[in-house]
Amino acid sequence: MLSGGAYLRLAEDWLLVTEAGPVSGPLSISVAGLERAALHPGQRVSVRGERLKIGNQGVSLERVREMRPAASFPGCGHGQVPLSPPPAQLAPGLRALAGGRLEEAVRLLAGRSEGLTPAGDDALAGYAAWRHSTGRPVALSGLAAGRSSPLGLAYLRCAERGELPAAGAALLGALRSGDRAGASAATPNLRAWGASSGEAMLWGIAAGAQVEGFVLPCPPMWWAKQDGWS
Repeated sequence: MLSGGAYLRLAEDWLLVTEAGPVSGPLSISVAGLERAALHPGQRVSVRGERLKIGNQGVSLERVREMRPAASFPGCGHGQVPLSPPPAQLAPGLRALAGGRLEEAVRLLAGRSEGLTPAGDDALAGYAAWRHSTGRPVALSGLAAGRSSPLGLAYLRCAERGELPAAGAALLGALRSGDRAGASAATPNLRAWGASSGEAMLWGIAAGAQVEGFVLPCPPMWWAKQDGWS
């Protein structure tokens, strides 16, 4: 349960149902008139045709709009975005990500740290989304299976397809196109995603940018050397 809604588990899939408002993430759906008081752990959930049933509540899915993945942007940008240092627990895994050592990174990050989705899972999602934005997608969810939390793994699979919270998609687009003002505006919005998820996604995006800085003939788009990274 969350303050604005609840996560539903549908077999191996997850769905975040929230009160009416902007769709906030790739697993989210906002519902007008959602009876939050009627949502509780262990409630039965089912989908039949284009109707979602949550206990005694019925939600029509006929007018649901698909959230499109972030587009790929060519070229090198030079936006600089402030980056908070990660906790010491995650620093070795983030260094492995930044060095392109993916199996090591997944071993050190998947399922690690606190949060409804562990921060290590969120960092992997940020990295996967960055790689998708460069046109070089990477599959990490298979390596993370059995290590990541079920919900963290669901978000990681979305990120591999380029699906992030709206603020994350806006940040990636701004960074890839060199829009400093857009990147600066999107960063606090992504940081506000969840208790710690948005910040952790930023670390993963930064690690992806560092990898690209070594591969492409241009400086890293976004990297800040902090105590947690040294």
